[in-house]
Amino acid sequence: MWARILEIIAGIIVLILAVYIIFNPNVAISLLRVILGIGLIILGLVLAIRGATSQALSTAGKLLNLILGIIVLILGIAAIVYTSFGEATLIFLFAVALLLNAIGRISFAGYSAAEGAPSWVRWGSMGLGIIALIVAIAVIVFPGVGTALLVALVALVFLLFGIQLILAGAGSRSSG
Repeated sequence: MWARILEIIAGIIVLILAVYIIFNPNVAISLLRVILGIGLIILGLVLAIRGATSQALSTAGKLLNLILGIIVLILGIAAIVYTSFGEATLIFLFAVALLLNAIGRISFAGYSAAEGAPSWVRWGSMGLGIIALIVAIAVIVFPGVGTALLVALVALVFLLFGIQLILAGAGSRSSG
């Protein structure tokens, strides 16, 4: 019983956070910027440690890992400390991810035609690829579009997670 109540309360809190993010988009961007920074710091440390300690890498490989690790570590710290740099990096990576997704979907449409996939699969992939390409270009040209999309995605994730928690709590049959 207590577990169900806690799930429902947690769901309500997450729903409130989703609404808060919608009305305070800087919170979402700051959260993503810090996550990006932490990820880059961890990656930089892994690369630097691998470069400094690996027995399997050649001297050039060790040096390359060490240098890349230090660069990525500095980028991670900069993404957290320098707000504008972190946000610009976040938007740039989002645009690149959208662009790569678009290229992948469009190329899949051509590949699936050769493999005999149904035409609706090819056209669906092509259509989504074109939409992703247009959005990627819009994010590159107008970074504010990328910011708005990222905020909307974070809010959507929180919203869906909150709803799932409430439904899980309301529908659970645990005897806790």
